[in-house]
Amino acid sequence: MGDLHDFCDCKPIVCYVLHVDDEMPSGSQMSASQSMTQSMTQAEKAAQNMDPAEQEKRLNDLVQYLLIMDQKKIPIKKIDINKQVLKEFSKTFPYMIKKAGEKLLKVFGIELIQLEDKLKGTYMLVNRIDTDVDELEEAGHGHILTPMKWPEEDNSKTGLLLVVLSLVFMNGEVMQDTHLWHTLRKLGIDQDMPHEVFGDTKKLLTQEFVRQGYIEYIRQPNTDPAVYDFRWGQRARHEISKRTCLNFVCQLYDDRDPEQWTSQYAAVLEDEGVQNGVQT
Repeated sequence: MGDLHDFCDCKPIVCYVLHVDDEMPSGSQMSASQSMTQSMTQAEKAAQNMDPAEQEKRLNDLVQYLLIMDQKKIPIKKIDINKQVLKEFSKTFPYMIKKAGEKLLKVFGIELIQLEDKLKGTYMLVNRIDTDVDELEEAGHGHILTPMKWPEEDNSKTGLLLVVLSLVFMNGEVMQDTHLWHTLRKLGIDQDMPHEVFGDTKKLLTQEFVRQGYIEYIRQPNTDPAVYDFRWGQRARHEISKRTCLNFVCQLYDDRDPEQWTSQYAAVLEDEGVQNGVQT
């Protein structure tokens, strides 16, 4: 059995955790907080002016809209919510989206997440991906470096996504595209050849998974020809735990102890808020 470096084609990764003291909010942070509070107050006033029956109808329409749109796994835009659901009541948006989030969590157990950075102004619904790693390990015959017999369509995409995210995580949470494709070829997946289950795998990874927010595909600056890195996207960080990925890899390596991968295990504990064996 090869070691982790065979799996990831990478050099040893060392993780450092930097602890900083809590600081007082900066002026810009306080200003943003005040702006959000003011916006919510205005939205609440606008909602109070709505007929109660109309408000309840719009809230139910908004919850249904969010559930339907999330089936596409594409971030949901505020502008589309206002255009398609709230319409003339768009000033109530901060209030209504807050109430919709509360209802989704209470009734469906689904969390409404507001995205940041380039996806600011968009939302997604989060379910923890409950991937059966035993099933995937069995499909791979217990070895990550052999072609896998993928299950059908939807489950197969989830399985491939977990494999890719696990590779990226084990490689220090960033993986150069050439290294990733080199490893995937050992699974019978070639970016230059259509796959019998996935079809165009390059399009799946670099467009569909990116559009859904599971993967970030970022060009390294000043590279010619262009070199790209794969990283976890915002949806992946909310839906999939690092422990799931580490446990998945451990099963593929004959149930190896997770603690044998020191830096990755430390990242798992940090992700779970555990320091020196104590939950923080």
